[in-house]
Amino acid sequence: MATAASSSSFRFRDLPGEIRNKVYRIVLCSFRPPPTTIEPSSFFTPELAKHDIETSTLRTSKETYLEAYDVMVKSNRFVKITSSRGHSLRGPLKGRAIRMIAIDEEIVDKFKGYVLSVHIGFKSPRKISITHDPGHDPHSLFEPVSAMILHSDMESFCDALNDVQLHDSGFVNKVRISITMAPVLDLVQGNNTSPTFASFFTKQTQETLLKPLMAKLYGYRSVEINGHVDDTLVIAVRQSLAEDRYSNPATVLADFAAEKDRYTRIFKDNNIQEACMGWQDTVYELDKLHQSDSWPNLVRRGGDEFVSQIVPLYFLMQLNIAHIQIGNMQTFAFGSEMLAEGALISALRSTKEGFWKSGYKFRPSAQHLAKLRYRYALFMRLEGNPQNADRALKHIDAALRLQPGDAALMRERETILAWIQQL
Repeated sequence: MATAASSSSFRFRDLPGEIRNKVYRIVLCSFRPPPTTIEPSSFFTPELAKHDIETSTLRTSKETYLEAYDVMVKSNRFVKITSSRGHSLRGPLKGRAIRMIAIDEEIVDKFKGYVLSVHIGFKSPRKISITHDPGHDPHSLFEPVSAMILHSDMESFCDALNDVQLHDSGFVNKVRISITMAPVLDLVQGNNTSPTFASFFTKQTQETLLKPLMAKLYGYRSVEINGHVDDTLVIAVRQSLAEDRYSNPATVLADFAAEKDRYTRIFKDNNIQEACMGWQDTVYELDKLHQSDSWPNLVRRGGDEFVSQIVPLYFLMQLNIAHIQIGNMQTFAFGSEMLAEGALISALRSTKEGFWKSGYKFRPSAQHLAKLRYRYALFMRLEGNPQNADRALKHIDAALRLQPGDAALMRERETILAWIQQL
């Protein structure tokens, strides 16, 4: 009877504070990891994060609410992300698999427990021109974003912001980033029903919250930082975000050469897919650099010597990517056809006069140009489009003119001829 009486009189608040905090973390901070794959059909559709959150704990008593809310805000570190209409952020945010805790504007605005708020706007009002995308709502990708995310996903958010640059020329020059530190403090000041967070937002915590922005973003010269933030930190962050990531041609060349060599070693260790992903990331960064405002300055400082050394790195990495993805096509790996074609197109485009520098034309060696022609021919045959059969034959013939008598090229030519005869 004594045991039954003891059990019936148990109260949650009788537990030690440390145990209660652990319970709060379990029931209020259990968000699952971001997805590792994204279905193509859902690429343009925002998706809420998977979680096991149970918010009823917040309603049990005033004391429990204060404790639980304190743990929830400090542990999850919610960040409010918004954007102006006209910025194409939706696709990159989904592409980076950022966990969306809330995407309904009313819910996002109603919640006040944010440690950070970031708004992506324009320097000045402008008329937005939107190009129709067949198969999708022409306005959806450019509609304002309103989302709640976790601070642990802020690096991915910055990566998504950088992704926009690749498709939106001059993005950094027309965007204004508005950052508010500790908006939650505006809620709790003078409010005895909320935790105070008085000692949480130290300068060190502020630095931690802003660190992803400083580590990932470059060239943003229109940045405003408000809220409960250290003045010296404001200056440091604005200076950091305004820096040109790529200013020294020798350093840029060395960095990209090191990345190419790094994944070459991984490839030789037979980690083929890892090497391919590494090369893809590297050429993606070089594509972003080529389209950024930093490129003209690099070319001006480094001249033909810089261009003539960095362009072959790009060309050879694209050739390597095409080689691996063409191999993946033969096992019907998802996305391999698109990635192979993209690498081939990029490699060929890099040889066009004026692409890298006015008046400059990259001329690959006969061996490398033959590889490009051969891989184009092989890709077209594996793709199986009858309309490209003659083009495949022209590519393999061009490769043979560059490398007469090459056994692999001759075998591919015979295979293409057999394919044409079957059509």
